[in-house]
This record gives sequence, C-alpha cells and structure tokens, in this order.
Amino acid sequence: MAKWRRRGRPRKAAEDRRTERIALYLTPAERAELERRTAMTGWRDVGAYVRRAIMAQRSPRATVPQLNVQAYGELARTAANLNQLTRHLNEGGALDGTTAARLGVEVERLGGEVRALRLGLLGIKEGE
Repeated sequence: MAKWRRRGRPRKAAEDRRTERIALYLTPAERAELERRTAMTGWRDVGAYVRRAIMAQRSPRATVPQLNVQAYGELARTAANLNQLTRHLNEGGALDGTTAARLGVEVERLGGEVRALRLGLLGIKEGE
C-alpha cells in the first residue's frame, strides 16, 4: 500500500513561526489611512506593512525611483520653456523665425523626453 505524503509548503522552523498576536483597535478613518499607506507601497498585506514599520527592517514608505525624479526635472524645464512661448503667442507676440525655431526645438525635445520617460517606466533604455 502507498504511503501518504504531506503536500503543500514545508513547515517553518519553530523560531521562524509567527505565533504571537497583538490586537489593535482603530477608527474607520485610521483603518482607511493605514490601508491607503499600505497600497501606496505596492503591498497588499497590511500586517506585513505594520510589522516592517514597527521593526524598522525596511522603510514602508513609497519610494520615488531616481528615473522619475530626473524625468520630472527635465520635463519641468521643457514645460516652462513651452509655457513661456505659449504665453508670448497668446499675448499677441509675433512668431518670428527665432521664436518658431525655439518652439520647434522645444516640441522635438519634449517628444524625445516623453518617449524616454515611457520606455524608462517599462525598464527599457532608449535604443535597446
């Protein structure tokens, strides 16, 4: 006769098992805020979020990738330049050769930055 085998995940060692429990009462608003903060980190487990925050094993804050910080700065500069050109045109300013050239350069640069940002968000460097 075949011997019965236990299925599923192997048991954790006794020192690794979480057997202790702490009860915590929250208001509905506090619970919603805790769930919102957990979701901002990309985690689903509120308990894991709280455990890591309390034990300071890892910061549970949402982090902004360096790529996003750099892209934000580059896009902000380009947006400021485009805003100045648009304001100039809206105030009745003439679109002389120099202004038209600047506008063309800014639009091309903005298109390139948006393309690079989109690829970067997917983890792809331009030209790959």
